[in-house]
Amino acid sequence: MEQWHELYRAENLLEAALLQGMLGNIGIESHIDGQYCAAAAGELPMEVIQVSLKVNLFAWERAKLALKDYQRNQKLEWTCLECGEINPGSFDYCWSCQCENVLK
Repeated sequence: MEQWHELYRAENLLEAALLQGMLGNIGIESHIDGQYCAAAAGELPMEVIQVSLKVNLFAWERAKLALKDYQRNQKLEWTCLECGEINPGSFDYCWSCQCENVLK
């Protein structure tokens, strides 16, 4: 029997989907909880309509390490060597010119 546990409460569905894709890329299955609650925004309190990402207990430690890396990268910004644009640390490519982050 699979046991799913909340790994992360996302800001929104987009962030949860981004994290789900990141986990999927390293072989960790996850589920998004609350993805259909966005339709109730404005009608229900925000804490009720939060979106969370759940992972299976057997992948818990690997998922926590990946999440920690994600959160660390969210804080670090990098400047594109090609166009000089500032990008979030989680971006592998410049959002402006699509040049790869060679400093990562």
